[in-house]
Amino acid sequence: MRQVNISGKLVFCIIVSMICLLGSETLLRAMPAQVMIIRHAEKFEDRQKIHLNPRGQTRAMALSQFFQSDPRVLEHGVVAAIIAQKPSDNKKSVRCEETVEPLAQALGKSVINRFAYGEVRELVEWLRNSNDWDSKSVLVCAQHTDILPLAKAFGANDIRQSVWPHETYDRVWVLDFSPSDGKLASLRDIPQSLLFGDSFQTASGQIQSGVVQFDQSYSESLGTNLESGKPSTTWKCRIVAQVAGDFSEFDDGTVPMLRLGGFTFGYYGTSLGKLKKNPDAEISIDQDGKAGSLRYSYKAKSDGVDTKYAHVTFSWSRDRLLAEFQADIDENRIDPDLNLPVELHFEKVDGNVSGVANCYLAFGRQRFYVPAGLSYTGVASRLKDASGKQVYTVSLKNDDGVLVRKLYLPEL
Repeated sequence: MRQVNISGKLVFCIIVSMICLLGSETLLRAMPAQVMIIRHAEKFEDRQKIHLNPRGQTRAMALSQFFQSDPRVLEHGVVAAIIAQKPSDNKKSVRCEETVEPLAQALGKSVINRFAYGEVRELVEWLRNSNDWDSKSVLVCAQHTDILPLAKAFGANDIRQSVWPHETYDRVWVLDFSPSDGKLASLRDIPQSLLFGDSFQTASGQIQSGVVQFDQSYSESLGTNLESGKPSTTWKCRIVAQVAGDFSEFDDGTVPMLRLGGFTFGYYGTSLGKLKKNPDAEISIDQDGKAGSLRYSYKAKSDGVDTKYAHVTFSWSRDRLLAEFQADIDENRIDPDLNLPVELHFEKVDGNVSGVANCYLAFGRQRFYVPAGLSYTGVASRLKDASGKQVYTVSLKNDDGVLVRKLYLPEL
């Protein structure tokens, strides 16, 4: 009789364990097959304006067709759910909702806007705990400062990029999840190529008004540093951009800007007036007030000492604007507050490398950029160093890029 009781308890425990296992497997399988993340479309330069600007409205309409027709985003059919971040107490923007509204109307769906800006963990946990989108595709529209945290919360922990470039609106990050355990299987960076000036589009008939020179090297030991647990990584980069013209009209509100790929110097908080008060910046203005120069140094602690590891310089006059960025970084010694300008996204390639990087130069209201992107070529290889350790290296340089004049429109 006692054996029967033990057997009965054993059977009961086995049944409970199976239910728990099945329940946990169901929970693991609850992730969508795919989550696609986009940034809201273009905004006004006036931060008090909470809506999309005209170009952003155009992109929103184009995205509606894109998510219904482009095979790169239809592997699991049209999106089953559309999520857009909503205004928070600190940020009143409705741009995320406006960006996906044309798509939602076309598909006859409601936009899910239960998560405010910054509520990244809440959004991810909600998706993980719901099986409504199992084996389906979900679209998330977010502000640019939440995109990297979203991807990392979904499991993309190997992203080197630390900051989403401020003027980048034309990418789709596609996160694929394993059907067996719901874990992240891959992350792809897809160009939308919807509007003129988007990545990988071609330009013609433009006026050549400047040049860009760029070269970059990257080296990473294929293994980890025993002390830090991170790959032993070093990289160098030099960017030189210049345009001819009269840049003698400037004041404390003038913002100098240089951007290539993932590196950005500038934007709203970087006016000459504010830089004059910044201990890391040196500004010199000629006596006649018609020319000047700026040098900004990037610093980090190395063995407890402030160490300069990169700098940006600008010089301007009646004849030209010249901007230069130089970096020489050993990530074993310092933790840089900079992105590698040209990333080889999410995979290590071998052999010949070619691609396109966003390129942008500005000085106040005078703005210049390469609308088709700055093309580059290079070579990637795996070699052994003197100690026999495998090292992955990439050397990149650009074909001569052309800076094209962009007319300034206050509302764009």
